[in-house]
Parts: sequence; structure tokens; C-alpha cells
Amino acid sequence: MHATERTVVVDVDSDCDIDIDLDLGTAVRVTSTSDESVSSDPDCVVVSESSATVSDRVPTVLYTDEDPTDVDSPERFDAYVPRGDLDALEAQIRWVLSRHTTDAPSGRDRLKRLYEGTTTLITAETVDELYDRAIDLAEHILEFDNTSLLIHEDDGFYIRANDRGMEGTGPIPTDTGILGRTYRTQRSHLVDDVRDHPTAQPEDPAYRSVVSVPLGETGVFQAISNEVGAYDQTDLRLAELLVSYVSETRARIETETAMRHSREQIERLHHGATELAAATSLAELFERTVEITDDILDFHLSYIGVVEGDEIIPTAISSDAPEDGAERVSIEDGGTAAKTYQTGETQLVSDIASDADAKPVKRTYRSGLSVPIDDIAVFQAASYVPNAFDETDVELTELLMAHVAVTADRISAETNLREERDRSSALFSHVSDAAVAYDVEDGCVTVRDVNLAFEEIFGYDADDVVGTDLLGSIVPPESDSDTDDADADGDEDLPELCVATGERYRGEVRRCTGDGVREFILNVVPLSPGEERGSGYAIYTDITERKVREDELKRQNERLEEFSNIVSHDLRNPLSIAHGNLELARETGADERFDTAAAALEQMEALIDDLLSLARRGQLVDETKPVNLESVARRAWTTTETADATLTTPENVVLDADKDRLGELLANLFRNAVEHGGEGVHVDVGGIDGGFYVQDDGPGIEPDRRDDVFEPGETTGDDGIGYGLAIVESIADAHGWSAIVTSGTEGGARFEFRG
Repeated sequence: MHATERTVVVDVDSDCDIDIDLDLGTAVRVTSTSDESVSSDPDCVVVSESSATVSDRVPTVLYTDEDPTDVDSPERFDAYVPRGDLDALEAQIRWVLSRHTTDAPSGRDRLKRLYEGTTTLITAETVDELYDRAIDLAEHILEFDNTSLLIHEDDGFYIRANDRGMEGTGPIPTDTGILGRTYRTQRSHLVDDVRDHPTAQPEDPAYRSVVSVPLGETGVFQAISNEVGAYDQTDLRLAELLVSYVSETRARIETETAMRHSREQIERLHHGATELAAATSLAELFERTVEITDDILDFHLSYIGVVEGDEIIPTAISSDAPEDGAERVSIEDGGTAAKTYQTGETQLVSDIASDADAKPVKRTYRSGLSVPIDDIAVFQAASYVPNAFDETDVELTELLMAHVAVTADRISAETNLREERDRSSALFSHVSDAAVAYDVEDGCVTVRDVNLAFEEIFGYDADDVVGTDLLGSIVPPESDSDTDDADADGDEDLPELCVATGERYRGEVRRCTGDGVREFILNVVPLSPGEERGSGYAIYTDITERKVREDELKRQNERLEEFSNIVSHDLRNPLSIAHGNLELARETGADERFDTAAAALEQMEALIDDLLSLARRGQLVDETKPVNLESVARRAWTTTETADATLTTPENVVLDADKDRLGELLANLFRNAVEHGGEGVHVDVGGIDGGFYVQDDGPGIEPDRRDDVFEPGETTGDDGIGYGLAIVESIADAHGWSAIVTSGTEGGARFEFRG
């Protein structure tokens, strides 16, 4: 190792972001504590924990993310560097190495005193207080002469703090001497003699040496002496350390101030929003809104435009705005306001001159903010300077406009409600249907008024029902109510009660009148839709006669449909048998073919007789008696085209049935088995507990279709028309039997019938 080589030992935790590769030049060796070749007294030590053991003989730099105020006995360290700032760490190490001479105790003593003094900096509550305390530290701890903090503003530098009472001096031009150079380059300067410096322009000819340190974009710190060489590198590093504390504390103060200001604005906005709730009209609401934006958000050129038709029309404008500061614009081509309304999104325009969508009313407007108010209006603020609005303005304005939108909805709803009430009151007296105005409280309906039609239709005098429980008077007993009516589940389901939750209702009900129970269409209209006010109207439209006609027509249609289905389906089978056997008789001359054809015609005749009876009475079964299932099944089999199919029938199974209708049921099932199981299908008929079954060994019916097979027109065959199984179900229903479809013992379809 060269005689002049210096040693720096890095003793930091494993998570630290530095290693031994610090750039300190060739004359400095950087190593770690694990290096056994390091002497017991290196020239400098870097530690990351304030609890580390520190030698009085070795300069030590604390490189940590701990807050300076949390460090115990900070005088133990020669320098403090925030973790992550490697450039500052290298600079501090160089400074420590340069001071590691006979005068080191003096440098360390000032550093320790500076550490102790930083407590007074970080407790400052305002920027001015911070600057004054920084100048006090520079004067009494760093022992600097004539120190100043110069803050840069638009037209130059102003002295904000000085140890000689020069506060307020300025403006000093931005390009002035070392001051301007420090600010422009953002680099510190140490000048031993300003007379030898090419850019120095001292304000006082007695000035000789200077320390000049940039305070970021904010300004510059300077210490000036009338002596040549009054400051050295130690003074410069101490000044830079002081300025770094000032910068960090200033950022903290400004952040806290901004947050405090934001909280205050939000609190004032909340109070203002509360006041908005008292507005009773949209015009009043919008006027108050503009006043709030002027007062709280400091917007003095703002207005609210209401959407009417295809235009946005100014409704409220700031008191400070010019009379022609806003104008009506088209929704289709109205600049930023139109875009705000069309997109429903806030528009922040930093420079109107360079914004393609902006069409300012006045050419002097340079920036703007545009916020939608639901779909009814647009708020706009303008400024005569660019970049006048920021994201905080956006957030606060959107917050306020959200309150405005809610209040506007409430005002609109109340206005509509008042208008509806006026219309309802006029209609109540003149409506031709029975109408009741009533209140609901704790499930009890109390009549407030009834119209003349109610008295005539229900047969109650107004004096007798006003003030009484309406439902107790007109709701029929449960035994008289239709079981499908909502009333059947108890009073809690009565539709008249739904006004208690602000709901509407329309449906058919049964209500008692002086002439007995009658059918009505009930319209329930709450006085306050969507609100639990418990008041409203019930309008009863008498449909009793219409229901009688509808029921009769329904029964007639059912008979006609049943008639047409059976005619089109059941007559075709025996007719086919008759035709087929007549053809065979002609070809073969076999007399037995005529007998089969005659039997089919007789079946048709009997069926026609039954159909005529059905058409007259609308019944499938007149009366039942005990019949032998085997006998009926065999007879139905002979009258059905079964090709090579086979049949097994039970013995001694007796059913209470209409023999002919039972035969039709079985014949339709046989035909269904042959159609779907093929000509060689085997059909089995047998008895079960409470009924009988018919099953085949065909392909069966898929489980997901079993609920549909009884529907009229439902078929998968090539020849069927889809009414066979529907007729089976109708015959079973007429007998009072249930009909279900399941899987047969051989995997085919199985139909079970139980009484």
C-alpha cells in the first residue's frame, strides 16, 4: 500500500444499497469489516446503524434512513447521510478525509453542534421561521459571517433571511455574479477572493470570500466575509449539510401546509355543500354553487350552464366575471363545455391557446376547468393565466359538483312530486274508477278520502269509511278469496300496503262491495315514489263482468281445442285401419278384412258420438265403473296398427274407469310405443299400487324431455302429430289419475298412472 493511501471501512447491514465500489479516487482504498488486512485505525468508517460502536480516534459517517432527531448522541458521528444518496456519501467521505488532520476535533465539534441544532430546524412550523433558524445556526454554530437565504421569484432574488437585518432586499437580477451562477448550475461555489473570480459581482467592494450553496429551485444560501480565504472545504460541506436540512424541512412544511390547506378547503366545502341542501330550486342551487367556488376555491371567473334542448345556457355566473364572460353554446359544437357534457368527464385545459377543443368566449382566457354536473349542467372556471388549475382543483371541484348533482336530483324529484300531486289531486276527483286516498302506519290502512265512483261501486258512504281501516271493510274473508290472489297469504301481502315502502302495484284482486265480492284491477300509486312515506292512492277498476266473459270464453276455447285435437288425431287411426283392410279385401277377397274395417268404423262412430258429447258438455269422462284392465288392453291392441309388436297383459287387475276413454288412453300409448320402438317392440301392461303402468322395450325417453312429452304438439316421430300423449294426460286427468314418465325395466319408456 502506498504511504499516502487512505482507508475507508464500510460496516453496513446486508440490506444496504452500497458496497466497497465507492468512487473515491485511486488514493483511497474502500473495504469492508470482513477484510482482515485492515488496520485497527482506518482513516474513515461508514456505518448504517446509529447504535454501532464509534471510536473517538476514527472519523465516522452515519449512512442510514433513521431520522436525525431519533439518533442518540449524534455528536459521535462526523457526518450524517440519508440512505440512498450515494453522491452525498462520497462527498462526505472526501470531506472527512480532508479534515482528518490535526484540526479534526474542531471540524467534528462544529458538525456535532450542527446535528444538535437541527432539532430547532425540524420543529419549525413555517418557512419564514425555518429560514430565520437556519441563519441563526450558520452564525452561531458554523461561525459564518454575513449569511443570507435568497429566494428566487419571477423578477429576481429577494433576501428572506439575513443575520444583519437585510430581509426584504431585492430584487437582485437572476444573472448576478456568483449568486446567479450557483442558481443556474445548481452547484456549490467556494471563492477565496472574489476579485480573482471571473463572474463575481459583489454588492459591497469590501467583500472578499464567499460560500454559495443552491437551495434547489427555491434559491441560494450564501455566507460572505471581508477576509480573503475565510472559508475552506469544511465550511462548504457544513453549509451544504445545513442547506440539505433546510431543503428537507421546507419540503415537509410545504407538504403539511398544503395538506392543512386542503383539509380546510374540504371542511369548508363540506359546510358549503350542507348549505346547498337548503336550496329549493335549481336556479338557487346553481347561484349558491358559484358563490362557493368563488369564496372557497378562489375561482373568480366561473359559471354554470344548464342543458336545454341542444344548447348549454349560462344560468349562474361569478360576480367578478364580465357580463359577456359566458354565452350559450351548442352541444354539438360548443368547445370544452360541449365535450364535457358529451363525455361526462372533467376537462382540465392548461393552455387554451394550444387546445384544439377550446373555444373560449373571451380571447383573454388562458386556462380553464370544466366539470359535468350529472347530465343536467356543466360547471366551468377560467383564468387569465396559463396553468392556473391543478389536480387538487379538479378533485375539490368534482367533490363539490357531486354534492350539487345529488341536490339537483333531490330538487327535481321534489318538483316532479309536487306536480304529480297536483295532477293526482285533480284526477282523484274526476276519475271514473273507484279511488281511495289513504295512509299506512304499522300495517293499518286509514282512509283519508274516497271519490264518488268509490261510493257508487262499493256501496259505502264517504262519511262511513273516512278515518277507518279500509282493508277491514273491503278485503273478503280467506274462504271467499281466490287462492291465487296475493291476499291469500295474509294481510302482510296486501298490495295496498306497498305504499309504505314507496312502491307501485298493478294487479287483479277480489274485494267486497255492497253487491258481494267482485273482481278489480288494482292500481296502487305511492304519494312519494321510492320513499317510505306510507301514503298514496288505490284505484279499483271493476272487471267482474269481463272476468265472467273471459272465463266462459276460456272454457269454450278449451273444449274446442280438445275437440279439434282428438278429431284430428284419434279419428285418423281407425280411418287408416278401415282404408287398409278395404284395400286388402279387394286384393285378397278375404271376408275377415271387412270385419276389421267395420270394427274400425264402429270405433270412429263411437268416438264421434263422444266428441259430440264433449263439445256439448266439455267433459272427457261422464261416469266410471270397475273394468278389467286386460280386457280393455286387448281390445285397444286389436284396433291399433301394431305390425309385429307383441303385448303382455295382466290378470285380475280391475280399475274404476270409463272403459272407452281408458281404451283410447291405452291405444295412444300402444301407438306411441310402435312409432318410437319399431314394429317389433314389446309392450307390457300391468298393475301397480293404486293404478297401472304401460311400458315398452324401445329406446325410451330422455330424462330432460320427460316433463315435455305431454305438451300438445310435442313429438319426435315421423308420423305423429304430437297430440297422442297430450290426449293420454287429459284422459288421465279426467279420471283423477296422475301420469308420470320414467324408465321401463327393459330400458324403454314406462308410463305410470295412479289415482
